[in-house]
Amino acid sequence: MKQILKIALPGYNAETDTDPNHFSLYVDQQSDYILIKEASKDTVSVNGTQNIAHGLGYVPYCLVFAETTSGVWRKLFSVALDTTGCWFEVDNTNLVLKNTTGSAINFSYHVFYDNIT
Repeated sequence: MKQILKIALPGYNAETDTDPNHFSLYVDQQSDYILIKEASKDTVSVNGTQNIAHGLGYVPYCLVFAETTSGVWRKLFSVALDTTGCWFEVDNTNLVLKNTTGSAINFSYHVFYDNIT
């Protein structure tokens, strides 16, 4: 017998709906659609260093992107791996965006509740 667990978002019927976008949790032994818990997100212009307090008390999982040219975004890592001059650091208190290019660059960040320590 197939085991299925579904938790629908408000306004949707978990018994009859089949669209994974209408669920916070949908597991049917073939596909797992799980809600990603995002603490915060934003897009900011950075010239130098910018601290963003996340207030979680642990090192969270983060995704950070930089707009290297107009409309072109590159995923950043927590060390400068390429020649973009942009990277980030994260600790128990802050997400720190770093830009050493000498001009302002747009950063887009996502801080998740997942503790990576």
